[in-house]
Amino acid sequence: MISSINNYLIFLKKLIIKNELKFLYLFLFLAIFNNVSHFIRKNLLGDRIDFWDFHVYWCSANKFISGINPYGGDTIKNCLSQFNFDLYFSYPPIVLKSISFLGYLDFTTAKLIWILIIAFSFFSIIFYLKKIYNLTKVFHFVFVIIFIGGGIIWGALLAGNISILLYGILTFGIYNLIKKNNEVYYLSVLFVSLFKFPFLIFFVLPIFLNQYKELKKIFIYLLLTFSIYYIQFYLDKQLFISFINSTITYKGENFLYIHGTGIGIHGLIDLYQNLIYEKINLQIFKPSGIYSFFIHTFISIIFLISSFFLFKKKNSNLKQKKLLISFFIVIFLCCFPRISSYDFFLIISSLFYIVRNSRIRLLNYNWKFIFSLLTISAFAIYDTRYPAFVISFILFTVFYLHIKQRDPFFLKNN
Repeated sequence: MISSINNYLIFLKKLIIKNELKFLYLFLFLAIFNNVSHFIRKNLLGDRIDFWDFHVYWCSANKFISGINPYGGDTIKNCLSQFNFDLYFSYPPIVLKSISFLGYLDFTTAKLIWILIIAFSFFSIIFYLKKIYNLTKVFHFVFVIIFIGGGIIWGALLAGNISILLYGILTFGIYNLIKKNNEVYYLSVLFVSLFKFPFLIFFVLPIFLNQYKELKKIFIYLLLTFSIYYIQFYLDKQLFISFINSTITYKGENFLYIHGTGIGIHGLIDLYQNLIYEKINLQIFKPSGIYSFFIHTFISIIFLISSFFLFKKKNSNLKQKKLLISFFIVIFLCCFPRISSYDFFLIISSLFYIVRNSRIRLLNYNWKFIFSLLTISAFAIYDTRYPAFVISFILFTVFYLHIKQRDPFFLKNN
């Protein structure tokens, strides 16, 4: 009996490893078919609205140029009532003023321009990911990155979120970091951080790569970023305070119900806190509260410090540098308050590079089988929480192998 089971497992391993690409293409085709057919039925032939985030931007810009504060209250909700969206504008005043040009345009023209901006941003991401990772089959990569996990990025593209533009800029910055154009990288991080505060974490990436010699520059750019935030406050205190208050309100009691928890550290904490809160109704376990914030901050700090001391490396070669950058990108994004579908542009490409180019699959036949199975499952399983498992498993494996001195990133070779 045991012999039969062992023979079956050996056969299964050989089958999956030998036919990994065939399985990947099969599930990729199914994902493309499911998503495209669903889009045709619901969006083109049905009444579902695409680019819903654009609607928020257009309404906010339109109200702002009319002298109405778009932050908080029911201003944007009422503007979107015909679309049955319960969304809010949650970006700083500098962003509001930057997109105010949309408010001068009629809805259709503004939407067309925004589609072109998102399309250009998406192809910029692909273009610079190709350069970063030396991709040869770019056409295949486009379909992989869009439709993995049942179409995570597909949903992000249909949302038309401004984060796609931000990731286009950040990807350009990471490419320049690899090329040792650090000033361009810092400027790109500064720019995206003005839109979304959590992107500030990317300022510390050069420290992980080059130790402390970049510390002075990082401090200067951090100070410059905070100064721009302060200038926004100084020039229009009421508008900036409205932004802060609306952000706090935005993550209120209905946040989990409307928007979900995401799959980052904070999202997982919120998920478990919500389960406990529903059972015992203690205020300390209220999701997205101050308690979860401190837990998230503590775990993130431990995660970052551990990563720095375990994987710090001077004078790494190009392959090692790309592995480390990919690894830290995933860690940084996992430390975000909330990971959404559009954050997967960099997560997917980074994880694929790690899986395909690290030592993990070379350790032995069992590791090769595990990661072949993991890669196939990432295409085959359509579950919003499954990506969290994949990310956690890969990160845990990298930490485990490094602590066990199995050197997953070839750092001892230099």
